[in-house]
Parts: sequence; C-alpha cells; structure tokens
Amino acid sequence: LNGANYHSWSRAMLLALKTKKKVQFVDGSLPRPALNDPNFTIWDHCNTLVVSWLHHSLDPEILQTITWMENASDIWNTLKKCYYQGDVFRISDLQEELYLLK
Repeated sequence: LNGANYHSWSRAMLLALKTKKKVQFVDGSLPRPALNDPNFTIWDHCNTLVVSWLHHSLDPEILQTITWMENASDIWNTLKKCYYQGDVFRISDLQEELYLLK
C-alpha cells in the first residue's frame, strides 16, 4: 500500500487472506479471545502472522503509522479509514455521465 493504491491493495490482500483462510482476522468476525481462553494462543499466532503480512505490504511511511498496533482487524480498519475513497467504479461512472451531459 502506498496510499494511492488502496483499492487494488485491499482487493489483493483479501484474495491472499482468503487463500490462507485468514480473512476473519481483518473483517472482525473472529475477535480476540480472553487471555485465559484455550484458543487464545492459536488466535494470537494467526493474528500475528496476518499483522506481519500487512506490515510487509505497506510503504515504510504508512507502516510507521501502524507499527505498534497488534490487532490485524484494528490495522485493517485504520488503513481503510485513512485511504478508502468510496466506490471508485461508481464514482468513475458518475463522472463519465456528468461529462456526457456537457
């Protein structure tokens, strides 16, 4: 992710996460279990793996803004809030329609 390529980056990341059955770590559907939960260690291992993948896919300047975040879902949502620009395909269609009205 370099900032300008959020839509293609997020699509590529979701495809990669889907192939590894890890999408639930970024979409929030698998929340962090309690520390004393027997599944915590497994969850923490997988979450850390996803966080590492996210880190390695970011430009250094963007990485600095999320380096200390430990939850993959929190990182995903933070990046979305910063870089998501709406439905770019719908926006493009509307811009074309406006152009044709001139």
